[in-house]
Amino acid sequence: MAKIELSTLNTASPEALVESLGAVYEHSPWVVERASLARPFPTLKALQAACEGALYGASVETQLELIRAHPDLAAKLDQLSELTEFSRQEQDRAGFMRLKPAELEALRDGLNTYRERFGHPFILCVLEHPASDVLPILTVRVRADAEAERLACLYQIARIGWHRICSLVDDSNA
Repeated sequence: MAKIELSTLNTASPEALVESLGAVYEHSPWVVERASLARPFPTLKALQAACEGALYGASVETQLELIRAHPDLAAKLDQLSELTEFSRQEQDRAGFMRLKPAELEALRDGLNTYRERFGHPFILCVLEHPASDVLPILTVRVRADAEAERLACLYQIARIGWHRICSLVDDSNA
């Protein structure tokens, strides 16, 4: 798939920009819509900064809705059809399908404990952490307080967004 030129996004209508990048933030095109107000973006980092501004500037309830829109890590095979294409590819690359049954079971137990405690899925940028690293990170984060964990999830969503934006947008002519 050909990347979209940053210059094209800078001159696109707000609707076209959201259509091009709205899927970057899991079922939450409002992030890109709000970020579009900061155009023109001289670089990908400026686009990312605008998206992060939208993430962190949203109300706590809106942030929690964004967090809840993400799929659980190591989703069951029968749930893969419900994932966005981005999430499906990211989870596959991270190696969740290659975990041993006992590892996968321990991970699912930890993810369930996390969800029960915080009321939302555990968010981790799996492009920066292989599946084998998730359980140790989860074990630490499940002990955090709700505010620290909300912020940790937003940070991870921002990292996920960065990788997705880089996969979609070319700023070499910016």
